[in-house]
Order: sequence, then C-alpha cells, then structure tokens
Amino acid sequence: MNSSRNRSDDGDDNKGDGSNPNPPPDLHLPPLVLIGDKELMTPCEPCNQMDIDDLKKTKDDGNGHSTTNFTSIFKKKLSELKACQKYYGGIGIAACQIGWRERVFCMGVESDDTAAKARYPGVSEFQFQYWINPTITPDLNSGTSWFWEGCLSVPGMRGWVERPKMIKLSGYNEHGDFVEVVLNGLAARVAQHEYDHLDGALFPNRALQGTLLPIKAFDDNLQNNNWPDDWPTPGSRKTKPGEFSYER
Repeated sequence: MNSSRNRSDDGDDNKGDGSNPNPPPDLHLPPLVLIGDKELMTPCEPCNQMDIDDLKKTKDDGNGHSTTNFTSIFKKKLSELKACQKYYGGIGIAACQIGWRERVFCMGVESDDTAAKARYPGVSEFQFQYWINPTITPDLNSGTSWFWEGCLSVPGMRGWVERPKMIKLSGYNEHGDFVEVVLNGLAARVAQHEYDHLDGALFPNRALQGTLLPIKAFDDNLQNNNWPDDWPTPGSRKTKPGEFSYER
C-alpha cells in the first residue's frame, strides 16, 4: 500500500504522537486508509473459518505447558490491529482501515489511552475487545441517541450521528470462541461505527445534513461561546464531543 497516498498530515486525528504508546518492535504498523480510497468504501470479506479455528490451537511452551498459538499469521494481524488503534489514538478500528480486507474490528477505551481520550474528552472507559465476523442486531425498542462521531479515516472532522442506543453483538473473539453480548452506551455506539466500516460505509454517510464540522470548530470553547443558538441543531449545540444526547 502506498503510504504517501493513504497517510494523513492531520496531527489531531490520525498520526501517532508522544501521548501514544510505541508499537511492539516485532509489529509493522501500516498507515491508515483514508476516505476516498475505494478499498475503504467496499464491503469486506468474511474471515476464513480455518483462521478462526486456528486461534484455539495450542502448543507446548517447552516446559510441559500448553500455550495459545501466538505465532499464527491471523493472530499477528489481530495484534497489529490493536497496536494501530492504540498508536493512532482510536477508540475502535476496523481491519479495512489498515488495509486488511476482512470482517474484523476491535474497540475499547482503557486507562492508558491518553491519545484516544484527547480526541474524545469525557468518554467513559470500556473493556478492550476483538470482534471477528460480527453480526449486529439493533434493539429498536431502546430508542436512539446522538453523538459527535469522528473517524481515524476521516481526519479532522466530526458529524452529528443518530444510532440505536442498545444492540446485540455476536461473533468470534480472539480465542476463536463464539460470543454474544448486549451492549449500550459508548460500546454500542463504537461497535455500530466499526461495523459500518465492514460494509464499506463511513460516518459522513450517516451524519445529519449540515452537521459535518471541522474538529477545530470545537477548540477553545468555541462551541459554548461562538456558535449561534440551536446551531446546527438544539441537541448538537449543547453536546460536547464524547457526550451523548437524546435530542436531535
């Protein structure tokens, strides 16, 4: 992949900086694929079941103990995906954002994710998790919420996006086990955003018309002091990045 074509110069949204952890020395971190690249806007292929099953295989560690097979190519790709999320400061990342064209994403906000928290001040932490060949079923009875979404592959922008508050998420984890959970709040929001990536969709496609704004519009308390009343909508006017609203 041509890194000069896909790497952004926007330091705010998708370039590693001093607040991000250094990547493991045995991992090569590819550049991010950015909006406009046809690879990012094409649905991804399901992961091969043999690769998923390989996650369950064990080997002898030399001391008579069985350990997970961390040497598989698929496992290394998972490690690379997590390292990219941490390094680029994301709260989630889909495999296609780094050129891996399969239905995988990871997400989570942990205590040491300083770069991610800088992009979304006030976000709550939630457990890091992998999802392989996931399926999402929205709980339409739970209602919806609004959020200023951003994306590592759409640097420097935020959009006011409505999504279901609660979902059922199923798929395989990093151990090759099939799991199913019910999510709400930030975890449900991020899962839906990353799942869109697997279908070749980006958040600007879902943003309410007229609400796609540069991230600098939120700098230095401009939202409180300079935005017109009820602009671009009443709910978005009052809601900071990283916070939820139940008002459009």
